Amino acid sequence: MSYALLIPAAGKGERFGGELPKALTPVNGKPLIWWSLKCFVQDSRLEEVSIAAPDEYISAIAESVGDFVEIVRISVISGGLTRQDSVGQALFNLKSGADNVLVHDAARPAISRDVIDRVVEGLDHNVAVVPGLPVTDTVKRVDKNLTVRETLNREVLFAVQTPQGIRLREFQRAHRMAKEHQIQCTDDAALIEYFQLGSVKVVFGDPQNIKLTLPHDLPRVETFLRDIPSN
Repeated sequence: MSYALLIPAAGKGERFGGELPKALTPVNGKPLIWWSLKCFVQDSRLEEVSIAAPDEYISAIAESVGDFVEIVRISVISGGLTRQDSVGQALFNLKSGADNVLVHDAARPAISRDVIDRVVEGLDHNVAVVPGLPVTDTVKRVDKNLTVRETLNREVLFAVQTPQGIRLREFQRAHRMAKEHQIQCTDDAALIEYFQLGSVKVVFGDPQNIKLTLPHDLPRVETFLRDIPSN
């Protein structure tokens, strides 16, 4: 089953800090987005990569993934105001005939082939597939004053990661509908849920597949990547 890969990389990473976009943060000698893409380009099912980047950094991000352009078609385009907008622009930029798309955060460099396989294989029987891990902490729902209103049952809660896999046709339809009705969701599969376009399945993710969000995440990411060759 072939797929195209979308990487929204237009965010400024304000919580992480730094002058460069987070996707260009150096990690073990390579830009963060290089690591996030490396595992995918080794997969023969990948047909195309579409990256949404900040206007002023399109050339820099294209250069940062230049090692892979002889392996797979990679395009870097202008991103949108929100992550969802950037994903939509990358989605409608696709040129290949892949029936499925995977959306992966540029800031998740420790993605494994096992997780990719579980997501892609899950698309045989589902419209969308997301990797996730069971929530181990107790989670409480609070109001605007931080008064606890409910303690949620963690046995039915998963913390979701990327890549999120979605069938191309349904994903395009979801983005068109979201734009028409001005709907913003916090992740990609949520659009499928919101518009009730098909089943969304959770498969097991990977504890190492963390998102680089805050400065203290960087040493953990560097440790996870230490044994992976940067060539």
